[in-house]
Amino acid sequence: MSILKIIAIILLIIVAILAILYFVGTRLQKKQAKAAKTMQETSMNISLLVLDKQKLHIKDAGFNKQVVNAIPAYLKWRKFPVIKARIIKANVAGGAAVMSFICDPKVFKIIPTKTEVKVTVAGIYITKLLSAKGVDLSKLNKKGEKNN
Repeated sequence: MSILKIIAIILLIIVAILAILYFVGTRLQKKQAKAAKTMQETSMNISLLVLDKQKLHIKDAGFNKQVVNAIPAYLKWRKFPVIKARIIKANVAGGAAVMSFICDPKVFKIIPTKTEVKVTVAGIYITKLLSAKGVDLSKLNKKGEKNN
């Protein structure tokens, strides 16, 4: 075989791999957009008193077995930003319960502890910080606009 044939075969393999990656990437983008839309539809604003925040493994965070079993196996070894908080005002039954929440990394960096905050929650995931004492949210909004 000549060198040109070998180079042509290698180029065909590379083109095939790039085509596969393109189609898989577009499918994953569609799934991510759909998940973001459903998360936004199911979110609600609640007031929390943040007791503690730290990065923990999902099994050490205090979630019930249903939540732990719903996490994919490859994510069980990863540390998540977890916030333990007391629910103050919400449209949920149970009132002032202490719960663990998984937090968005951008929000986790600026959320203060031992203070009352108003957040947007989708299930057990804190997606957005709406208001907090002593936190300048304009900086977070400017950073969010640059990243989006």
